[in-house]
Amino acid sequence: MRNVILALIVLAALAFVVGTVAAFGQTTFLAKPPVTFWRGAVGFLLFAIALELLPPAKA
Repeated sequence: MRNVILALIVLAALAFVVGTVAAFGQTTFLAKPPVTFWRGAVGFLLFAIALELLPPAKA
């Protein structure tokens, strides 16, 4: 589970960087405006937080 959480955090960072570069470059990336990537970053982070807050599974 820890690997999934770390992957979500890395994806959020990547989406934030792509959105920031697109915003300052006044361009789109994959025909999407920068706000799309920022929303995705927030979604990834919220999902990672939700997974982190789940109680551990009992075997």
